[in-house]
Amino acid sequence: MLNRNQSVVIYGVNLRGAKNFEMLTEQNVHVEAFCDKVADQVTLFKGCEVLNMEEAVRSHGQSPFVISMDDEEEKNRVAEALESHGVEYYRNLPAFLQGEKDVEVDLVSCGEGMPFRLAERLLKKKAEPVCFSFGVGFDYTFEKELTEKYGAVVYAFDPTPEVIEYMKKSDILAKLHYFPFGLSDQDGRKAFHCPNSDRAYTDYSEYFAAWTSEKTITVEMYRLATLMDRYGYDHLDILKMDVEGSEFLALPEILESGVKFDQLCLETHARMFPDSVEKIRGIKKLLNDNGYLMISNGATEQTYIHKNMIEE
Repeated sequence: MLNRNQSVVIYGVNLRGAKNFEMLTEQNVHVEAFCDKVADQVTLFKGCEVLNMEEAVRSHGQSPFVISMDDEEEKNRVAEALESHGVEYYRNLPAFLQGEKDVEVDLVSCGEGMPFRLAERLLKKKAEPVCFSFGVGFDYTFEKELTEKYGAVVYAFDPTPEVIEYMKKSDILAKLHYFPFGLSDQDGRKAFHCPNSDRAYTDYSEYFAAWTSEKTITVEMYRLATLMDRYGYDHLDILKMDVEGSEFLALPEILESGVKFDQLCLETHARMFPDSVEKIRGIKKLLNDNGYLMISNGATEQTYIHKNMIEE
């Protein structure tokens, strides 16, 4: 039997609702219906029926509702109404996918295209914070900003052929060290599935997915502990992982190995799995169980900080 995510109802026939619909379907989550007060005017949206709240609760009350709107006052009204009906609901998409943030701290964005948010106090705590960044692609603005603005020493890793060639031609700063290796749960050479489109240059993955092909290449992969030992570190200030699904193999091994890091910038790639939400929520539980608290919560990008950094 297919192991798939539970179905959901989206509250909000609007731009946010449309974006969340696309994100949910990409994560293999089935959208049962939309719910909105304009159901009598808009009966179909994104191929789904649009119901008023009473109809939606009566027909799909066993499914969670994801509130998809930007107006906080309206969101509060909808949340109160859903709570009065006794249905499970989430105030936004990230809360449904992996849960609410664990703690509030002052954050600063780092990088351009898909920026991560970091604890500002920790960035300024050391003169030369050390970052290991896995998954550079063609955009190393995150790594470059860490070196230029915060004086960080950055070790950047990416094993994909196009990135290797790109980095050979790049003006890499003195404090940014690049290596053509990937991150996994064991040391050795592994098969990577190639992208199925010439435009998807960096979408290589250990897993076969809709955007990869059966064609594979072999790349060098290492455990985090191995690389830290190789370059002489027993502690990291920042660990960044954007590794196209390999996080589900690497992260449990990293935590079990006892490697120490203060902040984790993580991009989750669960969309190749039918139980994607279960996997994403499992990552948060695993990190929480090992003392890491979520401080920034995006649909695909999250940041965690070790609880000892909060208590200092």
